[in-house]
Order: sequence, then structure tokens, then C-alpha cells
Amino acid sequence: MQLLATLAAERGGLIPTFRLRQSGVSPRRIAALRHSGRLVHVRQGWYVLPGCPPSAVAAARVGGQVTCDDALALHGVWVVRDPRLHVAVDRDATQLRTSHDSRRRLELHDSRVRVHWRRASTATLALVSPVEAAITDYARCASREHVAAALDSALHLGLVSGHHPVALRLRPLGVVGVCESGTETIFWLRMLRHRLPIRRQVRFRGLGRVDFLIGERLIIEVDGQEFHDRESSFEKDRKRDAVLSTLGYRVLRFSYWQVMGEWPLVVAAVMAAISRGDHQR
Repeated sequence: MQLLATLAAERGGLIPTFRLRQSGVSPRRIAALRHSGRLVHVRQGWYVLPGCPPSAVAAARVGGQVTCDDALALHGVWVVRDPRLHVAVDRDATQLRTSHDSRRRLELHDSRVRVHWRRASTATLALVSPVEAAITDYARCASREHVAAALDSALHLGLVSGHHPVALRLRPLGVVGVCESGTETIFWLRMLRHRLPIRRQVRFRGLGRVDFLIGERLIIEVDGQEFHDRESSFEKDRKRDAVLSTLGYRVLRFSYWQVMGEWPLVVAAVMAAISRGDHQR
């Protein structure tokens, strides 16, 4: 039904009952749409269309909109995920419900839900928080390193302004949207402590860009969590590494899991290469 799609578009996926009634949809018709699965009831007075992201539906059931890392992920931003559901609600909101049952009242100490109180009444204007609002909420929840990685990803994708308060705060660290993945950003931030002559996204004619170049010839490649999983990508990357080696460059490649979970090994490998002079001609 085109009418439902039109009504859902008004509030970013949310359809209030009063708009259905204003549009001529009778209570009997609403019940029939629910029964057929063409309309999903999330809480008293609110509906969504089938196929909405589960986290957004759960947030609507609580009484707000999904935000923080949950929303950023839906926008395609690189984030380190929190197992909790993050929900933005109006500061004057009452009658919050659990994320799985709209009949049960939400306990504010519920470990499965993190509530973000909003000063303005924006929580019922869309199912998913805008990127800039979600970044602000994420900055209240996550470590500075993880916030920087998410922000860098959002800047790289053009989804957030460089004048956002969080962006201005992190700009001195070089978080300006240069890195192509959050894993690269985390590598960059951690290596800054060692004061090495390191550059990002350096282009080589005929080979494309490399993630990092330390000194004159030590190249560091950092694979993303979901990147390079296909066999064709794996082979392409290794061929490029081999070509770079024939040109006199030393290539070190680290996986997402090594950067995120085995950092001492990563930094030891880089510093060992530096101590051998692998970064010098």
C-alpha cells in the first residue's frame, strides 16, 4: 500500500496511529494490516513497516530512536559494537518499555539498554538517529579511541561535518577522514605515541594507495574486519605486496584481529623493523 510507505517516510519509518486515522485508515483496516503482517505494532500508538532493522524496532518499542553505535552501524559507519541497545528518548519521556515487550515497563538499571536523554523532542521524528546525533551519543559511551575511529569513518564517508564538536575536539590527533577504516585509525592513533615519520594513504603509481608509509620504505597495510575476506582480494593484495618488495619496499600486513586483540605483537613487529632500518633507503 503506497499510503503506508508515504506515512512511514514522514517520520523516518515511524507511523503514528493518528496519522493512519487522519489518512482514512479505519481501526478495522489497521487491525487487518497488522494481521496480514503489512503493519507492525511496536508500542501503543506507533507502527512500523515490516523489514525495519531489528535494533530500530527495539528502540521504538522502548519509546525512542536507535542511536549511538547501533545507529552508526545502520548508516554504514565503522564502529566497535556494544552488546547493549542504545536508545535516544526525550528528556520528559515517561512510560518507557522493554525492548522486547511493549507491555512491560523498562527498568532504568536494565543492563541490556542504554538510554540517552535528549533535550529536544526528536526521538519520535525517525527510527534511526542522524549520524551527527549518534556520534554525539557515542562520544558519551565509548573510549576516545573508538570514538575517533567511528568519527574518522563518518568523515571519510562524508556523513558528518568537520565542524561537529567531536570532530573539532579530535582534529589535533589527525582525525580528519583520511583513513578508510576504523582499524587504520586505531593503528594511526596508537603509533602516534612512538613519534615515527609516518604518512597515511600514500599513492604509488600503478599500484594504488597503501595504508601507511613509515620513513622511506616501510609500508604497513591494515586489513579491516570484513575486508580482504574473499580469495580474489587476498590474492590481489599479496601480488601487490610482492611487487612493492621488488621495488625495494618492506611490507608488513596486519589483520583486524591483530590490531584489536594482539596490539603488543603488532607494535613489536613494527619497532623491530624500525630497529633494523627497514624504513630507510
